[in-house]
Order: sequence, then structure tokens, then C-alpha cells
Amino acid sequence: MDTLIKKAVAIACGCAALTNAAIAQPPMPNVFDGGNLWAITYYNDPAPNHQEWATQHICFMPYSTVGSSIQGTWYSTTFPDWNGRYYQEGDELKMTGDYAKDVGHDHMTLLHTTYDVPGQIRAMAFKDWTEWREDGRYGRIIGWGNAKLERLGKCRYPFIIDDFTQITPDLLQKLEVEALAFSQELPDRLTLKGEIANFPGEEDLESVSDYQERTGLR
Repeated sequence: MDTLIKKAVAIACGCAALTNAAIAQPPMPNVFDGGNLWAITYYNDPAPNHQEWATQHICFMPYSTVGSSIQGTWYSTTFPDWNGRYYQEGDELKMTGDYAKDVGHDHMTLLHTTYDVPGQIRAMAFKDWTEWREDGRYGRIIGWGNAKLERLGKCRYPFIIDDFTQITPDLLQKLEVEALAFSQELPDRLTLKGEIANFPGEEDLESVSDYQERTGLR
């Protein structure tokens, strides 16, 4: 009887270990592995033709695995002081972000639909992007939008990360501080009229390539 109990306990422990190992696996595809530089495009949802308004570039920082999810931080390389946090479980990605000294806010929910196929298609995710500002009352909605997220490659700042296993908690914290400082010091994004853009999803922005050329941030 004792032998049977010991075997049962061993099997149970083994199953628990396998279950925990499975839970610890990050979802694939995800926003970091395979390239952490993405373009996010805003489409005006209330418009009948869902008019395209703006595209921004986003860098996702290395993640922590928490249960069945991955969680981390992100920052934009094309709009100043726009940064936040992300959470992915399965194919669903959730993002929160702030800009304009934390008066402006964003929330995105996106679903991964495609994997990277070299030379054929990039990883993409689609769904919703909402922007609003605080006004001391209910909040002022800037836009209800649809969104497309498309992988572009790897971020050049703080540096191209090839070996995720070398990112220690202390190094990650340092990188996040550096990325936040970089984000806060970015030059303003302009509209096609040469005016300073007020929010990341704003329509009629200068193109990303024009912004990069004007600021030297290629």
C-alpha cells in the first residue's frame, strides 16, 4: 500500500510539474519574440469607411511570464512621452498607455491573426484602440478606433536584444528607465500643416519616414 501511495504521489507531482511548465510557456506569436518593433495604425471607427488616421511605431520591452500570460512595458519611438504596459494571454493582447504628461490615455485590445512568414507576410493583430483625456468629469473621448498592429523588426533602442535569457531583472529595470527617458525626450510629432500633434491617433500626421528624417531618429 505504501508503495502504491508513493507512486501515486510521484505521478501527481510529475503531472503538476508538467502543468506548471505548460503554463509557464509564453503565448506564440507574441509581441516580443521574433521582433519587438511594431507599427500600430488607427482607423476612425464611427466613419462609414473607417478612415485611416495615424500610424505610430512601438517598441515592446522584454516580458515576465505570469501564470498563462506575459506582461511588460512598451514605448513609442514616433510620439513623445507615449508609453505604457501590455498584457498578452493566448492570442489576445491588451495595452494601456499615457501621453501629454499622463493627461491623455489609450487602451488597445488586439487579437493576433497571422504569424511571420519570412518573405511573405508579417505578424499582425487587429481590433480596437480608444483614446481619451481627463476633464474632471466623465473623461473626453478623442476617438473610438479600430487598429492594426504589424511587426516591423527589432528595436534599435536601448539595443537589439537577441538573447532574452541574458535579461536579468536588474538589467530589465535599467532598460525600462532608459527607454522611458528616451520616450520623454522625443521631438514633437507634427501634422501635415506643421502644427504639433495633440494625440497619437490624430489624423493627417506627417508620415513616420518624414518624422524620422526630420528628427534624425532613423
